Amino acid sequence: MTLDNRNAVLADTVYCDNKRVAQDVAVNLPAVNFLTTEVNAMGTMDVVLVGLIEAMEASVTKIGVDEGLGDLLTPEKHNFEFRWAQNVLKSDGTTKAEGCKAFLTGVSKGIPAVAVEPTSNIENEVTLAITRYQLYANGEEILCIDRLSQICRIRGKDYWSTISSML
Repeated sequence: MTLDNRNAVLADTVYCDNKRVAQDVAVNLPAVNFLTTEVNAMGTMDVVLVGLIEAMEASVTKIGVDEGLGDLLTPEKHNFEFRWAQNVLKSDGTTKAEGCKAFLTGVSKGIPAVAVEPTSNIENEVTLAITRYQLYANGEEILCIDRLSQICRIRGKDYWSTISSML
């Protein structure tokens, strides 16, 4: 079986509370790291505690100082939407654009230093503490992690529901 090859990001946009605040910027979506525990088994080994996750954070590298940067920095809960188009090389040799989206809920972890230098871009990396992360590719949900609603759904399977049913 030959898989399609997803490659270059063609463009992206960032929305904060339904307002476009950036475009064509670097975005780092959260890593989802499961907690582990150490058990004895011919020595010790780590066992993944599925459904329990470490703190999540995302970042946006915003170019310049403007109203959009100010929106990202306010220390209150925001709903973020990240949209991007990626190039797909299909197994038959043709290419197409495919849309992806990520929906995040979070708050700015601080205000970055603004470095000003003649003839250089001002790049500000805004780091966000994330409580909800939902990722879609080509209209299909890949994952939904919602710490406050106790959802840990990956490819349609909720890994927290078994634990939740026991509580």
